[in-house]
Amino acid sequence: MLSFQVMFIRAMSSALETSQASAVTIGHRMPILATLPFWPHPDNLIEASRMVTEKFEALAEGAVAATDEMAQLGLRAAFGKADAHDLASGLISVAVAAARPAQRRVRANARRLSRH
Repeated sequence: MLSFQVMFIRAMSSALETSQASAVTIGHRMPILATLPFWPHPDNLIEASRMVTEKFEALAEGAVAATDEMAQLGLRAAFGKADAHDLASGLISVAVAAARPAQRRVRANARRLSRH
């Protein structure tokens, strides 16, 4: 089992990487959103639709993953197999699991949009 500090540092590193990829993605998508009402090009409509659907998909996947992690933590606590360290690291695991689907998508979007 990883120490709490290592888990926290990994979570923070992942959050920083996600914020950088989000900035790249937003930078590429803002012109699409700005021109969409005036020039509804099919590619821009597809990208706008993708923006919405991928967020709902990431939300659903993250909710399921967080629920699973929380259930595991709850079961350990219910059977007396969790201490304060397990609670702290378990809560970080819940947050990381909830964010992972969105992180995957934003990194993929940053790569895809940067190629154009």
